[in-house]
Amino acid sequence: MNLHLHESILLLSLDDEKGSFSMSGTYIYYGFAAALLMDLILAERIVVEDGRVKVKDRAITDNRLLNDVLSRLKGFKKNRKVAYCIHYLVQRVHKLRPQAIEQLIRLKILTRREEKVLWVFKVNRYPSVNAEPEDTLRERLHRVIFQDAEPTPKERMLLSIILACQLLKDLLPDKQERKAAKEKIKALTEDSEIRKLIGQAVLEMQASVILAASGTT
Repeated sequence: MNLHLHESILLLSLDDEKGSFSMSGTYIYYGFAAALLMDLILAERIVVEDGRVKVKDRAITDNRLLNDVLSRLKGFKKNRKVAYCIHYLVQRVHKLRPQAIEQLIRLKILTRREEKVLWVFKVNRYPSVNAEPEDTLRERLHRVIFQDAEPTPKERMLLSIILACQLLKDLLPDKQERKAAKEKIKALTEDSEIRKLIGQAVLEMQASVILAASGTT
């Protein structure tokens, strides 16, 4: 199954059995938002020129969520920097991510399960009912990282997102593997302008958090 990048990020960040998202916090949102932009680049609907996102083709895609994002980008009065677009999408993750979850439910990869927390609060969990797409993805990335398999442009984009948004723990739970993988991914994506632009958005987020924290002391 050919997953979109935003679907790959979502699956990697979900616990297959519990159906809950990992503890990577805001970084997951940035990874998801960056993946949406990369999907539109792969679909040839947008391009990045001089660090800014430009709508190239206004035609709809075969994915509802990507059409929603494309419509939002078309609404900008001028071409915005990649970091701006990522921040913009992160602020709307609570509206965008459920659409991706619904698509994965329609594809019978995830299911929805309602649970109660502290016997009072209802929360939705999304355990896996078909682990094959995610398992295939993980195995493929493992071969790229540790067995020198040649990555596709799409896989390079995914690895760029994982590295820039500090999501390596979601891909590789083993600490020793992560240490070796980080250097390999850096080498594979060192010429990636996209990784740098995504990383800039993450750095801006980190700076804003530090500034907010220092303002409360």
